Amino acid sequence: MSYFGELQAAGRSPRVCHFLILCLLSYIFIDYVLHHSGTSSCVDLVFDASDAKVAKSDKESVADSAQEDPICGSVIGHLNSGQEPLVAKAWSQMKWIGAPAKCRVKGQLIEALDPRNNFRRGFSLKFTSDVEDKTAILPWLYGAKVDLNKRARRVYLDLGANSFRTSVTWFSQMYPCDFTEIHAFEVSPQLFKIPSSGFNEETNWVPENSHATRVKTAPGVPNWMLDRIKTYNTFVSDGDDEKSTNITRFIKEDLQLTADDAVVVKMDIEGAEWPILKRWLLDLEMANIIDELFVEIHYRHNTMLDYHWGQFSHSREEATRLIASLRAKGYFIHAWP
Repeated sequence: MSYFGELQAAGRSPRVCHFLILCLLSYIFIDYVLHHSGTSSCVDLVFDASDAKVAKSDKESVADSAQEDPICGSVIGHLNSGQEPLVAKAWSQMKWIGAPAKCRVKGQLIEALDPRNNFRRGFSLKFTSDVEDKTAILPWLYGAKVDLNKRARRVYLDLGANSFRTSVTWFSQMYPCDFTEIHAFEVSPQLFKIPSSGFNEETNWVPENSHATRVKTAPGVPNWMLDRIKTYNTFVSDGDDEKSTNITRFIKEDLQLTADDAVVVKMDIEGAEWPILKRWLLDLEMANIIDELFVEIHYRHNTMLDYHWGQFSHSREEATRLIASLRAKGYFIHAWP
């Protein structure tokens, strides 16, 4: 008598055995597909450790934002950005870059305010002889945290551009955004001059070589970049007159910039920044339009008298408080050296 015949004689249905065998075969097949095949149509069921790390990082970021001190919504929170004693040693003796602030802006980390070093820690701590060194703010660029290149219109406004080789060149080379427009304000036409094109894309390239260089000579500015630059030989101000431009109106009405655009502003206008920034404190629309703001805020302090800052009336404490107030209103602002 066969095995199934014996089961039937014993009063047990062979269908139960068939069902159990089918279940075992199904389990073996699924196990093979998930763990032993080269490619799987069920990849969504496979645990990916790298995805888990990304998810963990995102959760930590969200958690950090959620746990942020409520005081960060006030100017006091952005003024109180000191480090713990043990950590402070690193930033007072060793670190060239700025320390992280206690409070975030636009949900992102930003450097702590550093008035004791006149917002020029690299120079103050003698890491460099360049009083305009910008190393301290490089890790904290908003454009390095949020991809502004995804926006169709990407605008850089340089208010007080000086010469072409200063801030326009720095932002073109160092800021992680491909600007589609550059608007440079410099009252002296003799000071800011757009250079002629200096990059020949056909003849300046070299094949791979032992010196690891790719061009024959140091390249200048390409034509396509020069075409994006527009200059204005007028003063920048908070009001309207024949010799100056009301920069708030220029941004909103002339350029018609909105929160959908990528907008980066650098301001170095020898004291004229104070009334403009005070107006922007009350203008939340501007806080939404401007993604990142760099300002050299001029003040009177005995440590800055060698740099002809004795003419300014505001104190360093007032300057620090103004930056903190702007951050509390949502401006991702840095002190520009």
